[in-house]
Amino acid sequence: MALVNSSIITASGDVVGTELAGGLALLDLRTGSYFNLNQTGAYVWSQIEGSAKTIGDILGAMTQAYDVSADVLEQDLQTLLTQLSEQGLIAVSA
Repeated sequence: MALVNSSIITASGDVVGTELAGGLALLDLRTGSYFNLNQTGAYVWSQIEGSAKTIGDILGAMTQAYDVSADVLEQDLQTLLTQLSEQGLIAVSA
């Protein structure tokens, strides 16, 4: 599924996270696989953990939190969300 600003992102209920110095470790309880997120990835995860958000909502929060252009943030966010989706850590709906 193509990711657009209106896409709704939901964290998988089968994933738990714990904070680490400089980021977040995620454990997929279904597969036993671990994933590490840097600080920015951890921020994105905090936005979707427990409540679904649109990509536009996440991007808006990130532009408030980080001093980076929206274009750069959008590219990085798209890359991260694609990777999380491919690993089954998030669900994406229209």
